[in-house]
Amino acid sequence: MSNILKEKYKMNNGIMIPKVGLGTYKLTSEQECIDVIKEAINIGYQLIDTAKIYENHKTIAKALKECNYKREDLFITSKIWNSDHKYEDTKKAIDLILEELNLDYIDLLLIHWPTEYRLECYKALEEAVDDGKVKSIGVSNFQKHHLDELMQNCRIKPVINQIELHPALRNKEVVDACKKYNILVESWGTMIRGKCFEIKEIQDIAKKYNKTEAQVCLRWAYELGYIIIPKSSKLKRILENIQIEDFSLTKEDLLLIEGIEEFRDGPDPDNFNF
Repeated sequence: MSNILKEKYKMNNGIMIPKVGLGTYKLTSEQECIDVIKEAINIGYQLIDTAKIYENHKTIAKALKECNYKREDLFITSKIWNSDHKYEDTKKAIDLILEELNLDYIDLLLIHWPTEYRLECYKALEEAVDDGKVKSIGVSNFQKHHLDELMQNCRIKPVINQIELHPALRNKEVVDACKKYNILVESWGTMIRGKCFEIKEIQDIAKKYNKTEAQVCLRWAYELGYIIIPKSSKLKRILENIQIEDFSLTKEDLLLIEGIEEFRDGPDPDNFNF
């Protein structure tokens, strides 16, 4: 197992989470998804990130059934989709996720986007922790004002905020809010969904270290203390995504990245309420 796959952060509830995991967005082809999950676990990945909207819970369950692993050695994250954010709908969604994944508990469950019913959803998540269905709860795509509101209303503190975060969206305001509340930051879209290969500053840094542009982005997020969950359907890439330990970014590299004009590649969390 790569050393990087053994590294973990302690969340604010005392539970440990791997620093690097496998994203499964768009892994909907059944055999491809099964092969990827099995290969990743065989390599040493422990964190698997999925979501209801990815429509691959049942396939992931099949893959896990074919793997030789101890449940306590895996960390499974899923998310409640926007249409299930009313209190009763969330409770039903949690039970369905457990059923689809064929698990007794979920390690981490997130609100996928901050819809108008986000506080209702979070209340149901808190009760799922009480019931032992979920070990840890958090949020995804929450802006600073969403976090401020949640912290004034929650009983159980969120452990994670999973946000779009990459060299072209440093998201300082949200990152600072997470630090203030002792919430870990998890990066999605770390490689800018492939657009990293088109950005000159990242190209130059990659050439300097004989690394890929994707590896530069992952190293950037890793060095800044963000959890990373790169997705790939290819074994070569799954391996490449953890081969970021043999170089470090200099102050000059980081300044170069800071100079990249920021843009959001995914939806705007303040205007994504469906």
